[in-house]
Amino acid sequence: MLKQMILLILLSGALVLAGPVAAQSQPDYAPVYVTTQDYTVLRAGPGENWERLAVLPYGTTYRATGRTLYGRWLQIVYEGELDAGARTDFTVDGVTYGWVAYWLLTWTGNILQLPLDGVKLVPTAREAGPIIYLGAGSYIYERGVNPATRVAYPTDYPYPVVRVEVTGRLGSPDNGYFMLQLKFNNHYYWTGTWAVGVPGEWWNLPDAAYLYPYGRLLIQLRREISHAGDVLDDIGGRWRSLDEGYTTTCNDIPEDFTLRESSFSALDLDREPIYRPTAAALLSARDNINAALGRFRQICSQPGDRLVNPAEISAALAEIEAAERYLTVARTLLPPLQNADPAFAGNSSHSGN
Repeated sequence: MLKQMILLILLSGALVLAGPVAAQSQPDYAPVYVTTQDYTVLRAGPGENWERLAVLPYGTTYRATGRTLYGRWLQIVYEGELDAGARTDFTVDGVTYGWVAYWLLTWTGNILQLPLDGVKLVPTAREAGPIIYLGAGSYIYERGVNPATRVAYPTDYPYPVVRVEVTGRLGSPDNGYFMLQLKFNNHYYWTGTWAVGVPGEWWNLPDAAYLYPYGRLLIQLRREISHAGDVLDDIGGRWRSLDEGYTTTCNDIPEDFTLRESSFSALDLDREPIYRPTAAALLSARDNINAALGRFRQICSQPGDRLVNPAEISAALAEIEAAERYLTVARTLLPPLQNADPAFAGNSSHSGN
């Protein structure tokens, strides 16, 4: 069994342990700033089970100081008032290090370069992430996989193989080989899946493609199309049940399908106009989905027996079918754009240079 590891990692599925450190000991990194997209809860730790420290107003910007392994929570510097009775052991010299869910934020900068687990003021534990093995001769790079940025394997490790935690990625198997970020010798590096294989649960790792307008739109469109499909399946099933002569429930009607404010940046679409047809198809699908939802809610709001005439069903089914056509267009347009992602251009040179 290896006695020396880059991280204190127990066996697969175990915990990574970290004790408190002084706030001023955080490492240097390029600043990352986040802006709230709604009234947002600041929590003592990265998860909804952690206690609330404060509520951040919409449209305020803060400096980020850390992230979780999978990037779903970001730690920020907060200098405002805390809720009455909130714990103060996350505050040093008037500065509170709290956590916010990523889906409530937009940001500038590279969150993959933020310190993993952030500034630690109290002992915490978390599950270890995907593991890969490195040794002499491993292909390790700085700032992405490029023969010009390959670095030598450290010579001061007495053991031939060490295992490290993967902390991020660029791309997915859909692009063929893709890149993995790892923390090695207390520094972030990159390697390729062509060299170390595809780690388990790679899909949970944050994807650095968001750094590029092309990649941001690809990620957001894929997410929004999936969400739209879920809502459409639900309301479409209800209307088709009525069309076939069955009863259907008025319980748990989905909310209208709405796009996240950050999904379609006008600036990103201006920079990458090739995405406009996909975005337009998704917006048209949204309008038809919400029209079918509105019709169904109107029926369910009626008192007593809710009887639906055939004309109403036909009109709703026409909206459902139109939404399905638009979503099919959006889904068809997306894969060629993914395959042409310029973030992967020139990264196929991995012949051992």
